[in-house]
Amino acid sequence: MKDCSRSVFVATVFCVSVGFIGQNQTAVAQQPKGTQWVLQQMDQDEDGAISRSEAKGRMLANFDRVDQDSSGLIDKDELSQLFKRLREARGQGVAAGSTSLPDNVELRENVAYREGNEKWTLDLMLPAGRDDTLRPVVVFIHGGGWRNGDKSGGVFREYPLEYASRGYVCASINYRLVDEGTILDCIADCKCAVRWLRGHAEEFSIDVNAFGAYGNSAGAHLVAMLGLSSTQDKLEGDGPYREYSSAVQAVCCSATPTSFPLRKEDRAGDRSTALFGEQNREQVMELASPVTYVTGSSPPFLMVHGTADTTVPVQQSDDLNALFQEKESQDVTYLRIDGAGHGVFRQHASETVPAMHEFFDRVLRGTGE
Repeated sequence: MKDCSRSVFVATVFCVSVGFIGQNQTAVAQQPKGTQWVLQQMDQDEDGAISRSEAKGRMLANFDRVDQDSSGLIDKDELSQLFKRLREARGQGVAAGSTSLPDNVELRENVAYREGNEKWTLDLMLPAGRDDTLRPVVVFIHGGGWRNGDKSGGVFREYPLEYASRGYVCASINYRLVDEGTILDCIADCKCAVRWLRGHAEEFSIDVNAFGAYGNSAGAHLVAMLGLSSTQDKLEGDGPYREYSSAVQAVCCSATPTSFPLRKEDRAGDRSTALFGEQNREQVMELASPVTYVTGSSPPFLMVHGTADTTVPVQQSDDLNALFQEKESQDVTYLRIDGAGHGVFRQHASETVPAMHEFFDRVLRGTGE
């Protein structure tokens, strides 16, 4: 779904935040120079991207909107795309505005799927004027390294609105980040949100047997866990609606962490402690790894990964795919895209977005249309 007015708004806020508008009009007009200039101003560790801790002013305030793949980093591609959309929108004479809501979609924001924590909320997108026809569900889970991100940022607002306009019930989920627990709490919260949706199936005309999920990076890990670990009671947490299943029947995941023991940087230090806790760390790593749960009856998967991803190496998805083949899982598609980085899904949207449409329509609706 293209929303030009929203793109202009985000790009304009971004340019104002770093002093482009009114101070450096040439830099706006010359996108590559503008991108490099922004990186010079904010990329303190010179890794070619801007982290939340490096962002300043209104850039920080709008970080989740600019970070469209919710990776926790604003990379060169995301900066370039912002400047490109700004130039295109100016050429079309489009005024800045906020996200538009499709006429056939009802949006309910910050719905609590559990009481007691502001993170236990989701944004619900419903087809307007719905009848008694049972509808499939797609759950969207943001990334951000299990430390950052928000359900209303970037594609995690845009994609659900688009799918709801096509007749799906959609939910974009927030969950506790690791400043409040460990990665197991992230998993448990997402499972609770799915159970909540099933618990409200009659209210929202939900087909309880047709749940899909999409995520990128940390969000991809969480949706993979929804697909693979629904029989593991120890991962369900202490949330409500335990009489309902947390399983999803179709998973689309991009740039997916799949096996934590392979991530050497997580074995020691503050990062490891934050993600996996101080005790039984190796056991928690195994519990949280999607590769632990692959069987021949695993649900359909659409996997996307770029070979040039320096945040989550492509070997992670290679290994998961190899396990699917070893276990003879019946419905797995792997888009392994040469030269693509961590933002692979957005970088190659002309291929990935239609592939996800076809995948969810085929698996959840029984049609490839």
